[in-house]
Amino acid sequence: MTKLTNALIASALLSTAMWTVPVFAADPGSASAGNGESMRDVTSGDFKAGRAKPITTPKLTDEDSRAAPLADEKAAVKSYGIVGRSADGKEIKIEPSEALRELIIKELNAPANGADGAERKTEDPGLGEGEAGRQVFGPDDREQVRNTKTYPFSAIGYLEAKSAKTGSYGSCSATLIGPRTVLTAAHCLYSHEDKDWLSEYLFVPGLNGSTADDAPFGAFTYESAYVLQGFIDNYQGYYGSVIPWDLGIITLKQDVGTNLGWLGYANYDDLGDFTANLVGYPGDKPMGTMWKASCEVHAENIAPEYFQYDCDTFPGSSGSSVYAYDTKSKQRIITGVNVAESPDANTAVRLNAANVQWINSLYK
Repeated sequence: MTKLTNALIASALLSTAMWTVPVFAADPGSASAGNGESMRDVTSGDFKAGRAKPITTPKLTDEDSRAAPLADEKAAVKSYGIVGRSADGKEIKIEPSEALRELIIKELNAPANGADGAERKTEDPGLGEGEAGRQVFGPDDREQVRNTKTYPFSAIGYLEAKSAKTGSYGSCSATLIGPRTVLTAAHCLYSHEDKDWLSEYLFVPGLNGSTADDAPFGAFTYESAYVLQGFIDNYQGYYGSVIPWDLGIITLKQDVGTNLGWLGYANYDDLGDFTANLVGYPGDKPMGTMWKASCEVHAENIAPEYFQYDCDTFPGSSGSSVYAYDTKSKQRIITGVNVAESPDANTAVRLNAANVQWINSLYK
């Protein structure tokens, strides 16, 4: 695997060898298994199965295609602004908070990888036994999730969006991280090819097949969508120029998570070897089916703003959360978001301290 480049921003919170999580279930970053009640009677979206094609996974062809570190303090801070669009078409722009600005400035000169981080075996027992050493690498070791009605799979969903330019629909994967908050990749929300936002985002939690009847909880419309300002401003004509900012948030109109649950998320300053778990909707599998995979992430492939691994993915998997299983608290803690592929590995944007702070500011 190629050597990871120096990074933009380092992790700076939770510098402990334990997978600690917030105490209160309603706090940003903590997980909740939900109350188990049905959502079907309050569904708000019109889901038409089969109309979307998986959004193409961005490719990283070589290390030179990656974003260079932003040494300029002003540009680095500006990249963490909030840019969004509401369902009624209103543009949203919010400057980075003072706390986030101070964090970015503090961490501009971070080390390049996690080689000194703590090793953690964090494979989710609910996913079965995972294998390291496998875009798809070697034999396909993904397994279908057949019961999507149970937590954590009820909190993971199929995300659909429409291109304003072509009128076509694309699909990604996404995860509930709060009552109304959905985490995904920025390229699932904003198209550099179209130079515009996608629209009509629809979140279908626990989708398990090719018809609307296979959406056990229904489909849910959005109130607003957000990306990091750097994902738009720093684009230089190729995807690698914006990979550190490929994070997106959708705020749903309805409280879905209280019933279905949500996954936790956190930054780990000392993130070292760990077992990554991915669940999503890869486009090479039967339409609307959920698939799971696990693989090892090695410390030498962890940079402050992203990490690489050989978990099997495919277009449609973009936006899948990459999470670790905390064996002590039995919570799933998201450490990154699956965003890109290269000949040697797949890539996730890491939830470093700055990214967690940014997500917290949008949590609902």
